Amino acid sequence: MNFVNLKNCMDNLVNISKTPGVDCIVYKEHKPIFRYYTGMSDIENKIPMNGKELYYIFSMTKMLTVTCALQLFEKDKFRMEDPLSKYLPEFADMKITHSNLDNEDSLKVSTGLSVGKHADNNSHGFAKNHITIKNLFTMTAGFDYNVNAPYFKKAITEGETNTLDLVKKLSDAVLWFEPGTRFKYSLCHDVLGGLIEVWSGMKFGDYMKKNVLEPLEMNNTFFGDPKDEDTLSKMAALYTFEYEDTVPSYDKDGAILPARTLLDNYFNLTNEYESGGAGLISSAEDYAIFLDALANGGIGANGNRILKSDTVELMKTNQLTGEALEDFYKLRNGYGYGLGVRTHIDSNLSGSYSPLGEFGWDGAAGAFSLVDTTNKLSLTYFQHARGWEVKMQDEIRNALYKDLQ
Repeated sequence: MNFVNLKNCMDNLVNISKTPGVDCIVYKEHKPIFRYYTGMSDIENKIPMNGKELYYIFSMTKMLTVTCALQLFEKDKFRMEDPLSKYLPEFADMKITHSNLDNEDSLKVSTGLSVGKHADNNSHGFAKNHITIKNLFTMTAGFDYNVNAPYFKKAITEGETNTLDLVKKLSDAVLWFEPGTRFKYSLCHDVLGGLIEVWSGMKFGDYMKKNVLEPLEMNNTFFGDPKDEDTLSKMAALYTFEYEDTVPSYDKDGAILPARTLLDNYFNLTNEYESGGAGLISSAEDYAIFLDALANGGIGANGNRILKSDTVELMKTNQLTGEALEDFYKLRNGYGYGLGVRTHIDSNLSGSYSPLGEFGWDGAAGAFSLVDTTNKLSLTYFQHARGWEVKMQDEIRNALYKDLQ
């Protein structure tokens, strides 16, 4: 199998779309069947890609977080219907805005900034529905993605800097809708990270390391910002696409070479905070091991199991209906949302060549994951440039399945 379409897709991302560097790995039944990297890890210093780069994976952290939480679900540490306040009493009575949720385009949905400038979050009552654990998994709790909220800043100033302390401060947020009624991308999975500490009695990162990273031999995945010279030397430079107007499009001549940005992750609120939504650094090779385990019913290539096969099936089962599903369709048409992952539910709407039930997620700097349990197939794609367009994912996905025909 020569994977000509997928290779051409990778080359086009670098040569035409001006992505600095790309790395793609495909596994099938625990065996790597495609690996290709090209472009530059660091444009300014003329360092080519070598396949060993480390990246901020941003929201691809979420799949590892929900895997940890689902392990504890298997151990009956909680029920999906449980109210969040059962474990964190601070969330018992949540304020709710009177403003209407504005989810009219994918940018608003994907950033969580789906409330207009004049949202009335000062005059409010209290939500009738309790936030449930399932609401956290499915992004239907009503939170937003404001990591600069005053309650976070105040807590940090007062010395409350660890994961659980800061997660609890989200109880001061004003919900944008009744929990369970709409979809809004938000800090829900950061809250799950705090709950993992409650349920396990361990620091979130320690739990993940002991129960997922070490069993799968993922030795290059960790929370935080790089500080030592050895780690910094392995980090791919982080870029942002610049355009002549504000709307990204890979089809426009206005795209220019990306400008390098500071190597940091603004979701890491403090040195002690481990963001379940966006806090991890990883490598393509490490993350591919994780996706391969999910594609094979929760068991890694080394024989270690991280989830039951039934739990993987639950993860990829669409949980959204009504307005919540309509909200998500603005983000990924033809896809629903399971427990922390998009999931393919309508090929007529999606235009995807993948089978129904194909699932995964992506990251703010362009990382993309695909898991197909039907074919025991997975794809890991890493780049390190913000401002990408979702069409890129469609092209990668369909190129893969063309090559498999």
